[in-house]
Amino acid sequence: MAGGGTAQAMKISDVFIVVGISILVAGFIMHAWVSSEQYEVEGSEKGSIEKSFVLFKNDKLELEVSPPTVHSVSILISHNDEVTKLLPVMEPNSDFSSLSNLIYQFTADSRGEYLLFIEFKPTGESDNSSNGEISVDVQRNLFIDFLPYPIGAISLAFGIHKRKEEKSIEAIDADLD
Repeated sequence: MAGGGTAQAMKISDVFIVVGISILVAGFIMHAWVSSEQYEVEGSEKGSIEKSFVLFKNDKLELEVSPPTVHSVSILISHNDEVTKLLPVMEPNSDFSSLSNLIYQFTADSRGEYLLFIEFKPTGESDNSSNGEISVDVQRNLFIDFLPYPIGAISLAFGIHKRKEEKSIEAIDADLD
């Protein structure tokens, strides 16, 4: 220690408990944290947003875009020089004017890196700006994102088991009369 004192060595059970809890908390944060991106497009200019994703076969990508007021939205996904244009998903008995957010869905047909292009084009001559929010959700076909949970749980269980084992063989100080 820096002050010249001594400290007990950290027990292996404590290390496994701390690592297990850290992995579990990181897994919860990873799944709960859905980030959205704000956009703002000025009057008659075009705007674009680009994102990159690594997807496996049959992974689903869901985009939720708040519709711009004076701009139209065009969403393209590129993979291996193949470009796919996405159309909004509509529920039956609804029209675009009644939707508060536009939802786009895409399913990957092969493994690899996919590039997402979101383009905003002006619908007319206007000085108004459009702003809103884009939320992207990746739904994995394989449960690779859930892999930290069993690893964290096993590490935590092993740490608790080692702690109980250490306490059971610990010497007991007692005064005998």
